[in-house]
Amino acid sequence: MRARPLRVAFFVQGEGRGHMTQALALKRILEDGGHEVVAAFMGENPLRTIPEFFRTAFAAPIHTYLAPVFVVDPVDKGVRPWDSLFQALRRFPRYWRQGPDLDRTFRSYQPDLVVNFYDLIGGLYSAVFRPQVPMVAVGHQFLFHHSEFETPKERAFQVNMIRVNNLLTSLDARLRLALSFSPLSPVPYRRVRVVPPLLRREVLEAEPVDGRHLLAYVLNPGYSDELVAWHKEQSDLELHCFWDKTDAPPEYSPREGLTFHRLSSDTFLKLLASCRGYTSTAGFESVCEAAYLGKPISLVPTKKHVEQLCNALDAERAGLAVWREDFHLSDFLSKLESWDYEALEEYRRWVRSAPGTFLQLLEAVALGKDAMQMKLASRAGGRVRIP
Repeated sequence: MRARPLRVAFFVQGEGRGHMTQALALKRILEDGGHEVVAAFMGENPLRTIPEFFRTAFAAPIHTYLAPVFVVDPVDKGVRPWDSLFQALRRFPRYWRQGPDLDRTFRSYQPDLVVNFYDLIGGLYSAVFRPQVPMVAVGHQFLFHHSEFETPKERAFQVNMIRVNNLLTSLDARLRLALSFSPLSPVPYRRVRVVPPLLRREVLEAEPVDGRHLLAYVLNPGYSDELVAWHKEQSDLELHCFWDKTDAPPEYSPREGLTFHRLSSDTFLKLLASCRGYTSTAGFESVCEAAYLGKPISLVPTKKHVEQLCNALDAERAGLAVWREDFHLSDFLSKLESWDYEALEEYRRWVRSAPGTFLQLLEAVALGKDAMQMKLASRAGGRVRIP
């Protein structure tokens, strides 16, 4: 054996910005630890292409393929789970035909380790084509296997569907890393370890200030109507909103004081660091970023999106956010002056432990060690002995 840096490949889900920013954060951690991220493999679809901010920031080859997408209702608010499932089944032959080309491209990079950021095609590819490369699966969704993660009993079917999807995205994974707002015990029978959120260095180094504007991020563009209607009652308030509307201009202002922005990493972070408060459709990643910057948070889970509902419940449990069912934010505004910031410093310490945690666990998997049982030291990283 000889000591050398690891060559790591990523599979990244292209639905929403969270998995992409996690990939950027882990790429930086690995490179700071002396390793190399050789390529990313990403699913996309006609409704959601890979944002330019990710292509620019990743700075390594990106290979794309057709991937499943959530089907939303006619006004772009709620998820239609059955339609999403049936559409994926109808298109399955098209997904399957991509396999041989994907396999040839993947093997050409000769990676020592693959990290899958909750991409279904990536999980199925590894299980079917067996590239003989150890895989680690990363996603907050793996918390659905933890007894301390609250799920609504009336949504038991949807919760179990998420658990099935978790297994499909990580069929061949040696380890599942569950991103969490707070530390929790491992789940050995599912090979799940709970780890801190992965935040971009730009977020960790940002200097928050108390501005006067509110910032919003919505997964589905249909929520823009709610924000416009509410803003008419708050004509003196400056409100900025990011949406995933690919045919929209970079900036769109339907009325004075309200601006919609297409996804842009730098602009989003600038407005987040300087906002008075943050509201979103309960995606995991932006909640983590806003909490790290010490911002009050109000969450509105996307309708029929049980994963986002559980995110909202868990953020409330951790003391990081409140949640409601619509974007009428007057109650949230009234609470800003008396917001309780006590939980935020403990959360920030948890986040700062991420680099050492991820380096040790990923290096252990690459070397064939039992990462479920190992105790973490204060530091890790560098060259490892690869056969």
